[in-house]
Amino acid sequence: MKTLTFLLLASAIILWACNSFGKDEVKDFIPGTYIRSSEHEFGAEHDTLIISVQNAGANEYKIERRFRYDRVLDGKPIEPEYKQTINSAIYNAETKMLQESSTLETYSFDTKQKFLFAGTTKYQKLK
Repeated sequence: MKTLTFLLLASAIILWACNSFGKDEVKDFIPGTYIRSSEHEFGAEHDTLIISVQNAGANEYKIERRFRYDRVLDGKPIEPEYKQTINSAIYNAETKMLQESSTLETYSFDTKQKFLFAGTTKYQKLK
């Protein structure tokens, strides 16, 4: 009886360990809303990325980018410029990066501090 109990307990621990190590923390972190803002002498930029799963089996994501640029000309604000794009991206589990299909832009993630990086541009994750 002790041997059977030991074998069941050992099997349960092995199954739990396999499931824990198989989790991809970055992949689970990716879906959400990310923001970035900056100001300079020519105006202010407000950028939002909304990333959602498009096809989980193929590691495919939809990236919607909403951008507003509040331009300043001769010290006076002029009409804001708006832009919206929607692209798809593929997640590479080996590199832990997301790559847009059309532009080939890559995104990396800091799951501890909740950041997304597009090159040197840093976005904060909201939710």
